[in-house]
Amino acid sequence: MALSITIGLGILVLLSILIDELLAALIVALPISLAVSIWLVRKLVQDQKIKIAAIHNGMLNLMDNDFSVSITNRGKDELNEIISIFNQLSEKLRNERQHVYQRELLLDMVIQNSNMGVVLIDQEDRVIYSNGFAKEILNAGKPINGLYFSDAIETTSNSLKEILSKRKDGLFKVQDKSGEELYHITTGRFILNARKHEVLLLKRMTFELHRQEAMIWKKVIRTITHELNNSLAPISSMAHSGRLLVEQEKYDQLSVVFETIGERALHLKHFIDGYARIAKLPMPEKKIVDWSEFVKKLSIALEFSFDGNVPVSSGYFDPVQIQQVITNLLKNAHESGSATDQIGLTLEQNSQCSVLQVLDRGTGMSASIMENALLPFYTTKQSGSGIGLSLCREIVDAHGGHISLENRKGGGLCVKILLPNDFGRNVV
Repeated sequence: MALSITIGLGILVLLSILIDELLAALIVALPISLAVSIWLVRKLVQDQKIKIAAIHNGMLNLMDNDFSVSITNRGKDELNEIISIFNQLSEKLRNERQHVYQRELLLDMVIQNSNMGVVLIDQEDRVIYSNGFAKEILNAGKPINGLYFSDAIETTSNSLKEILSKRKDGLFKVQDKSGEELYHITTGRFILNARKHEVLLLKRMTFELHRQEAMIWKKVIRTITHELNNSLAPISSMAHSGRLLVEQEKYDQLSVVFETIGERALHLKHFIDGYARIAKLPMPEKKIVDWSEFVKKLSIALEFSFDGNVPVSSGYFDPVQIQQVITNLLKNAHESGSATDQIGLTLEQNSQCSVLQVLDRGTGMSASIMENALLPFYTTKQSGSGIGLSLCREIVDAHGGHISLENRKGGGLCVKILLPNDFGRNVV
């Protein structure tokens, strides 16, 4: 508009110079200026329409996930600023899409080379994604994408087919042509693009368990060999010393020799008995147990503080085995460096389970120690056998329960034991 006014004034001045009378110059200049202004406005409007149409089409492309579009930007008006922002947005989305694509490629490569089978199933029960390991287990290496899941597992063994069709989580033994295999199956459900999906994870555990079993046996052999050497070496040495004392007729010193031999033999017996307890651990003989009487028996053996009230309802477990568990944990608490008055036991009960906690204010555990503390034969004590906590776990597992360890705020350790009141039976 400013440009058209400037041009009109210029035409008026020019005609006033050429034509002596101002009125005549004005009459001639006015239509010329008007025509030029209309032409300029039309050109401006047409240019704005082109820019608006370009922005409109560009936004439609973004909505269609096409981020390759950019708009030519010339000029410095408000629409050009919007075009500049659109181009920046398009470039940012384009870069993010490329980044996501690269991550998807990396993720797909990791999944395809995983030793765990991955199967993604849509709400029509069709397989829409699977990795190589899953195809190897389910269809002898042939593609299963696009098949109904029931068709995809058709060529598997009958036992595995039955397990997979139920789609339940857990550890399962499967008998096939190559022998007995152990599989761990995990399922999960989620919503993707407003559609229900299910993911199925299959892991063949046989090789892993054999490897772990071999490692444990090697560790057992090393531990037993070490303990035998620590006991037999001094016994042999003292026996030799005893023979020399007999030859020298120094019989008064033989009592020390026999005492040392007896101590080492007794230590070796306790060590072997500890390993035998794990191998010969009987199944729990569960019965109704009064919690007040149970806690009272514990307090006779070891000192601790009991926090809270004893549940009125009874527990349902093997009292001898669980007493052994709590006693071992309380002994560990006393050996942790905790003050005696800081060692405590708590007991809570609900309709499903009973929860016992052994608490102390000792040194706690590092992450690496806590990770291995419940494993058989793992110990940080010089004279330890690594049996105590693993035996506790064996007993609690046999009850259908769970044991866990965690460091407490302010220092110390909390060992939590969950015992089911009974598998579906109400507590009396």
